Amino acid sequence: MGERSVKVWAWITAAHDGDAPASIAALCRAAVLRLGVDGASVTAVSGPVAREPMFASDEVSARLEEFQFTTGEGPGADDFRLGSPMLIPELDSVAARWPGFVSEAAAASARAMFSFPLQAGAIQVGVLSLYRARPGPLEVEELADALVFADIALQLLLDVSSGIVGSPDYQLLDGVLGARAEIHQATGMISVQLGVSLEEALVRLRAHAFANGAALGDVAGDVVRRRLRFGPGTAPGSGR
Repeated sequence: MGERSVKVWAWITAAHDGDAPASIAALCRAAVLRLGVDGASVTAVSGPVAREPMFASDEVSARLEEFQFTTGEGPGADDFRLGSPMLIPELDSVAARWPGFVSEAAAASARAMFSFPLQAGAIQVGVLSLYRARPGPLEVEELADALVFADIALQLLLDVSSGIVGSPDYQLLDGVLGARAEIHQATGMISVQLGVSLEEALVRLRAHAFANGAALGDVAGDVVRRRLRFGPGTAPGSGR
């Protein structure tokens, strides 16, 4: 293990607070303390539709993850085809690319974001996301340390998925599990109704929510409770 890895592991161990010394929660807290950022989060990913927040250091980090899931936009929601970090020192500069997400991020006082894919070979298993309330890039040393944080986050996520770690720290964010489960259920129902892939079904669900100015979870609830049905030829926002 290199000196930088030893240093970062020590930071994570020192940041635990009632949870395991080596935990996703401790990792996020240490990242905030050591990388000059205002928030950090780790999200497990198993496909374009399945994204489950594991931990967020603060409310803004949790909201940013939810915005990315809802809009399908943002550095942590984009396709990491090359397995490279997505470093956005000035979110306003990508407003044309991610108009929905950037406007929501600005309202939440996030001005810069840095996302790191957590990959096992060619398979992405998660994302480590960092944000700053002020614009500006990560310094060279901060970026080097962030890459080590990402490597360790990958190890911890793999430990969780394999059942090696089962501490109370590894829980989905409060209030998210039920809402996400309902969105997944609605996506599956729309997929059947329209005869399309889950990815396309989620796009249609998002489009309907956007066109009606509604929360994604509320629209999903209407689908699950059969108050809203998507049929062939349905235009965004029209429902039935």
